[in-house]
Amino acid sequence: MICPSITDWISAIASAFSAFISLCVLFVAWYQIKQVKIQLKNLAESQKNSTLMTVLELESEMNKRKEYFDQCNFELRQYGIDVSMNEKILNSDTVDLLKDKIKVSRENYLNSLDRLSYCIIHKYLSDRDWKTEYRDILFDAVDNFSECFGISSRFWNIKRLYEKWKNE
Repeated sequence: MICPSITDWISAIASAFSAFISLCVLFVAWYQIKQVKIQLKNLAESQKNSTLMTVLELESEMNKRKEYFDQCNFELRQYGIDVSMNEKILNSDTVDLLKDKIKVSRENYLNSLDRLSYCIIHKYLSDRDWKTEYRDILFDAVDNFSECFGISSRFWNIKRLYEKWKNE
């Protein structure tokens, strides 16, 4: 009968130890990959939340500017009503001041709408999601303030998105 030699035993023990170390390394690698996967999932969720916060900020800013624009229009109308009811003389300086407020507030509102349009055009925000919510607002702005969308308009993102959505 052949008796295993000492070198055979050493070789067998070394192979078993090597296999054990390989399994340990494999387990560590599997665990690290699992942790990386969890981190990527958390990062994706964080990115989604960050995008949502950005959207809510844009929307809030746009709504604030629209409210102020409406308020300025109401002030001008109220001034006209006050003048006619109290039979006062129309003060042209007050009217000019109110018209300037309206012009500035309209520009601020259109700037916020232009910023939103930029984000949609450059795919920071989903076109599909925002089209359903803001298509009418965008179309109303272009239709109601057509004098702001001429050749030299600063609101070219609104114009570009308007044309895109109009053609769809």
